Amino acid sequence: MSRTKSIACLILVSVLCLFGNDAKGQIKQELQKLSLTKDSTMKVNSLNRLGTLYRNRNTDSAFYYGMQAKRIAANLRYQKGEIDADLLLAHSFFKRGLYAESLNILGSALPFYQKTNDVEKIIRVHLDMVEVLNKGISDRKKIVSLLQKAIEMGTTKLEKDSIMSEVYLTYCNRNPSLSTDSIKYYLNKSKNIASRYKDQYMLSFNLLWQARLLILNGQKQQALPIIKQLISDSQRNDLPSLEINSLFLMTGYYDNQPKIALDYFYQAYHVAQKSGDSYLEIYILNNALQVANQLGDKDEIIKVYAELEKATSAEWEKSKKFISDYVKYNAIQNDNKLLSKKNEQKTGLIVAFGISLAITIFALFKLWNNRRRLLDLNKKIWTQNSNMQQTLNALEQSQANNTRMMQIVAHDLRNPIGGIYGIAEMMLYEEGRTKEDREALEMIKTSGKLSLDLVSDLLLAHTKTNELEKEPVNLGEMLRYCVDILQPKAALKEQQIDLQVKANLSILANQEKLWRVVSNLIANAIKFSPKGSSIQVNLQKEAQHALISVKDDGIGIPEELASKIFDMYTDAKRTGTAGEQSFGLGLAISKQLVEAQGGKLWFESKPGFGTTFYVELPI
Repeated sequence: MSRTKSIACLILVSVLCLFGNDAKGQIKQELQKLSLTKDSTMKVNSLNRLGTLYRNRNTDSAFYYGMQAKRIAANLRYQKGEIDADLLLAHSFFKRGLYAESLNILGSALPFYQKTNDVEKIIRVHLDMVEVLNKGISDRKKIVSLLQKAIEMGTTKLEKDSIMSEVYLTYCNRNPSLSTDSIKYYLNKSKNIASRYKDQYMLSFNLLWQARLLILNGQKQQALPIIKQLISDSQRNDLPSLEINSLFLMTGYYDNQPKIALDYFYQAYHVAQKSGDSYLEIYILNNALQVANQLGDKDEIIKVYAELEKATSAEWEKSKKFISDYVKYNAIQNDNKLLSKKNEQKTGLIVAFGISLAITIFALFKLWNNRRRLLDLNKKIWTQNSNMQQTLNALEQSQANNTRMMQIVAHDLRNPIGGIYGIAEMMLYEEGRTKEDREALEMIKTSGKLSLDLVSDLLLAHTKTNELEKEPVNLGEMLRYCVDILQPKAALKEQQIDLQVKANLSILANQEKLWRVVSNLIANAIKFSPKGSSIQVNLQKEAQHALISVKDDGIGIPEELASKIFDMYTDAKRTGTAGEQSFGLGLAISKQLVEAQGGKLWFESKPGFGTTFYVELPI
């Protein structure tokens, strides 16, 4: 299935930005500490810890605690508290799609941690920058450079290296150029660090990576129990991030069964709903939509579109609240600046307020732009739903009338085209025609012939195969007739058609359709064979089947076209060795007609050395 590669790449690449230990119990403890804390500096630190615990559980809560911490820290002139709060605000901006603002804050925070030699915080800033660059800018070279710097710092300057488990795992996720052996090496380092610190969350993500590698190496059965255990553990311990990643991995396991894969996307979507991350809901539903489209189930497609609309609406509501909070944040910032600069000149206050107002307006513009995109998406979804329903209804009606339409084409279109072809041919025999007239008539004649062939192909393409009338057919005689008919066409290219009938066979088949199949195969052999070559047509008996083969020494069929050669509407059409054009649906119809009579049609080809087509029919 075409999703095999894309699904395998989705797992642990686009979703693993959800790092962070399960924090439910820690949040409860920190809230209790905060309620008892009287010291303002300690309160700032506690608020920042709370925001950090909420980073990947609830963006709005992380933003709220970051705002509170920054307000108090600014009044205290507690720079570390302000910078730590800035990391929470940068993460919130990233989650809301304000990538440039997020990078700007992270870039401003980095010099402080470098000055204080806080290596763990420097590495955290690097990891956050990696996620912003990956989602917003996709600067792969910069991403790899940041991670390599983090690895270097972690191995030479870091005393407590627990964060390195996350660094190594992120390096595997964000560096697609890593070989399998390199991935295993860094996963092992990540696992050893997580084991040393008893970090069960990181150990689980290491297991998830191992399962992914097993799937990519074709060892799905070995991966399945690992994934099931991870899903069970994540549900038992309330780890939504791990559960979503594990469910995504299950879609990779069932990449050749889209219906089952779609069910796992729905499960992941419901988990994301409970966690309240509507951005993640939209991400999951977009992936589910690809599978639903591949499945071709209109009810599932409509269902996914409906859920996608709900998710985008929810995201817009959160964005409106975020606008309000962000305005409050800028108001707080402005108040702090006013309080700290009472004795400064009025011009300085106006400049500070203007900068704050400009930032607010810019953020409002960005969020308004996001809202506009969401509204456009909603409109497109509903339009597509409506168009899809109308299209489906039209297709059903068209299918019912299709056979009749083809009959009208045969009677109302074939006759006038045939007349044009005949008149052009007669006019060519008339004496006294100029060269220009004869060239124009030849083009009319050729176009008429191609149009007649196309009408015939369309009629055959809409033939109900279960209505084919069968009669006894002497295959040897039929082949001789085909060869005799096409021998003059081969002679134009100085080619020879050799027929060998090794068995006198009669079968029950539709002679007209079977003749059409063999004629098409021989005509293709003539078209794609060089001047002066030989074409071999053979008939022999094999077990309970008659085997017809048409072999040429032509240009062959390239590997990249082999899988498309029997498609009804394919881009695998090529010109012949003498510039002949391909306009019909010949091979697709031939395969359909052979299979309708209980047979098989296939080919063997070596580019540059010719092709052999085989027709196997039951005796």
